[in-house]
Amino acid sequence: MNIIEKFTAGKRANQALNEDAIFHNDNYVAAIDGVTNKSTTGIWSPSPGVQAQETILFALRHANKNFNAYEMYGFLNECLKTRYQDINYFRQHPNDRLQVNCIIYSVAKQEIWFFGDCHCLVDGVYHSNVKKIDTLLADLRSFVYQVNHFQKVTPLIEDAARQAVLPFLEVQATLANTPTEFGYLVLDGIGALPEQIKIIPASDAQMITLATDGFPILKNTLAETEHALAELKHTDPLLVSSYKATKGFSSKYASFDDRSYIQFTI
Repeated sequence: MNIIEKFTAGKRANQALNEDAIFHNDNYVAAIDGVTNKSTTGIWSPSPGVQAQETILFALRHANKNFNAYEMYGFLNECLKTRYQDINYFRQHPNDRLQVNCIIYSVAKQEIWFFGDCHCLVDGVYHSNVKKIDTLLADLRSFVYQVNHFQKVTPLIEDAARQAVLPFLEVQATLANTPTEFGYLVLDGIGALPEQIKIIPASDAQMITLATDGFPILKNTLAETEHALAELKHTDPLLVSSYKATKGFSSKYASFDDRSYIQFTI
C-alpha cells in the first residue's frame, strides 16, 4: 500500500479545533469526521468532535488487524464508551455525547467500511452513504432560503435558513442509532445500528480515495477536489442549490466544514 496524497484542515483558523482527522498504518486507512458540536454544556474541551476523533485515532492504532467490519464497529463504540464517567447521563443527553463518522479501509479484509456519512472513490467510481435525515433538513433549509428569496425577505443574519433548521438539528441526535425512518448510524459509544454499516469489497481495487463530507465533490486528485470546492463556494455559497447542505459557507471560516482526504494505491 502506498499513500499518494493526504490532507486534513479545519474550517477555523485554529487547527487545534479541527474535528476531522486522517489515519493510516499497515492495517487500516481512515478518514474521520467528528460531529459538529451542538452541546451547550462545555463538558468536552475543546469540543466533543475533537475528543471523538482523537478517541478513534487512538483506537485504530490499537485495533486488531483481523477485525471484520462488525468487530471494528463494536471496538470503536466500546472505546468511545470508556470516555463516559456517567453513562446514564449521556444516554439521556445525546448532544453531549462523543459522536463521530468514519470510513475505513481494511488491508486484511480488502474492504471499505462506512460508519456514517463519509464517501470514497474506488478506481474512479464514487460511493456515498448519505443519511435520510440530512437530505430532509438540507431540502428544508433550501426551501426556507427560496421562500425568503421570492418574498424578498432581507435576512438579518448571514444564513437565516440555517437558523430555521437549527432546532431540528439540535434534536436530530435523539434518533441516532434508532431503527426508525430517520434513524441513522453514528459512532457514539451508546447505541448500535449495525444493519446500517455499508461494506464495499475492494479486493480488485488499485486506487482508493477516502474523504469526509467537508469535500462534497470528490475528484481523482486533491488539487481537483479543492478546485471543485472552490467552484462550489463561488457558484452556490449558501449550499442551497447545486449542492444542498444543512449549512453553507461563512465569512467567518475558511470553508463550510472541516475536511479530510486520503488517497492510496494497493
